[in-house]
Amino acid sequence: MVIKLQENRKNKILFWIDVSLLQFGVAKMLQEKLDDELYVIYDLNHHLKKSFKNQNIISFQNEWYFWDHVGETKEPDLKYLKKIEEDYKINLWGVAYTERNFYQYNPFYKFKREEILSIFEQECRFFEQVLDEVNPDFLIIKTTDFHRNYLLTEMCRAKGVKILMLFGSRLGVRASISAQSDTFDHDLDEKKENLVNIQSLEDLDTYLKAEHTFKRNVTSGGMKTPQYKKIMPSITWLTNTVDEEWKEGYDHYGVTRLGAISHYFSYSLKGRLRKMFIDRNLEKTINKHEKFVFFSLALQPERGIEIVAPFYTNQIGVITNIAKSLPVGYKLYVKEHPSMRFRHWRDTSYYKKIMALPNVKLIHPSFNTKILLENCELVITISGSTGLEAALYKKPCIIFADANYSYLPSVYRLRSLEDLPNAIRESLKKEVKLSDVNDFINLLDRNSFPFDIFGFNSKVLERFHTGGFMISNEISMKSLDSFFEEDREIYEMLAEEHIKKINQHKKLEKIIGPK
Repeated sequence: MVIKLQENRKNKILFWIDVSLLQFGVAKMLQEKLDDELYVIYDLNHHLKKSFKNQNIISFQNEWYFWDHVGETKEPDLKYLKKIEEDYKINLWGVAYTERNFYQYNPFYKFKREEILSIFEQECRFFEQVLDEVNPDFLIIKTTDFHRNYLLTEMCRAKGVKILMLFGSRLGVRASISAQSDTFDHDLDEKKENLVNIQSLEDLDTYLKAEHTFKRNVTSGGMKTPQYKKIMPSITWLTNTVDEEWKEGYDHYGVTRLGAISHYFSYSLKGRLRKMFIDRNLEKTINKHEKFVFFSLALQPERGIEIVAPFYTNQIGVITNIAKSLPVGYKLYVKEHPSMRFRHWRDTSYYKKIMALPNVKLIHPSFNTKILLENCELVITISGSTGLEAALYKKPCIIFADANYSYLPSVYRLRSLEDLPNAIRESLKKEVKLSDVNDFINLLDRNSFPFDIFGFNSKVLERFHTGGFMISNEISMKSLDSFFEEDREIYEMLAEEHIKKINQHKKLEKIIGPK
């Protein structure tokens, strides 16, 4: 069935498609349902680009390959970049520090100021070219996890392009589409009678044990791939992938075959040694009679802190400031994030600095978070899901960045570190009302839909990218098409959810006019 969304003019939809391939599947199904113009920017390296160059699954009006437009750095045009900041209301250095390749997490190359600004200039000129040529109505994209797709969304936002960003819900295997990850489009919320009715702690416990749990099928970097399955892809990578054109991408600056092999084995060994330190030194029990505030370390590098809370990336500094702000009768319990195993854990010196704080106890990553939530007096998080879990356990929370649950009355959104001592004292007096939790769960429920985005990402990694250990150099379009057909019902559902959002935007536009 073809759905016409607007009289007299086709909608123009721009896609950002990367190696996760999820938006490619959405585009395939939308093409069957909409009589609209589809455009695409591919974020694929030059090897994988060859597979998509002649694809005939989707008829895009025009396509661009991001890495064709970002090459050798030169002296940046500061006047142009200043105009970008003014026109799009973007702090470029703020964006630059969100990029894990530019700062702190790159073991192969140290970027100079001029190189970073030159890269930004090339990216901005390219994005402006695309946006001026297409003048899109909508951008369809997944959660922005690198500075380049984040920059595109912010430029689109400034130009009034409606953003349809797909991301995982805070509760269980559900997903949402919104203008920004981890937020609601409140002006599009179709307020309905509550379908979830939580009147007691027993009701809440039943709800949590049902389909809306925190279970997620998360994988990262091929950490779950057996060693024997890594041998052939590693040989292929060494012989076929690392060529001169591949090295021209700024995310590969400084990478050599020998350097990559050395780094992999070095970090694997460091990861094992760090885990031994963790097992020997981090607390595996707690004193349930002790009053404590619970802080869960955030995974790093990760979007939830690098992009969402860029001024709180120094978590040792955050922990120290919390410890300074506690009332005298309380301790701070800090728990390591279990998914840091995908990052080979943190350096032992990091843990030692936390353990050196006199009123802080560092908890082992395997310790049951539920026990901490049940026994703490207050939860503090930078932007993590433990803040929402706190409300579900009737515990107040302090959060350092905006999140979809920061609308809850029991959540204190901290705006300044100077306010932290007062925020802690105020929050310790707060009572979490089940009625507020019930309203929030219903808000989330009607603005999300059943979809295991983490599970589907893992499925793509398993089928096409060696479980995430190695990005493929080649993908058969026949195999890719078959892959989407296997789960046609799921991808059709995703297409319908995007269409629903498009229709909501069009309906609102008719009422209040374009923004």
